[in-house]
Amino acid sequence: MKMIKYTLNSDGTIPDYVVDGGYLAKSNGNASPQDYDLIGVATDAAPQTGYANQAALLQYAEDNEFVFIDPITEEITPLEDVISSIWSKLG
Repeated sequence: MKMIKYTLNSDGTIPDYVVDGGYLAKSNGNASPQDYDLIGVATDAAPQTGYANQAALLQYAEDNEFVFIDPITEEITPLEDVISSIWSKLG
């Protein structure tokens, strides 16, 4: 298993090799339904190179200025905590 960046298939379905995903959605300028880059856990059959480690995924999130605000408390969740939670999906 590996953590990758992917887009939906041209018909809007999730690629077969993605087993858990939809994280860190970022607009990429492509036509819908492939208009967002997503992060997810994939099988080794995925054609993409996976993120080398949690620090590399954190760097991606920092570079893209992701911010996570709790909708109830309005507190900002530290990005490190969010990335750690996503990375833990690798098992």
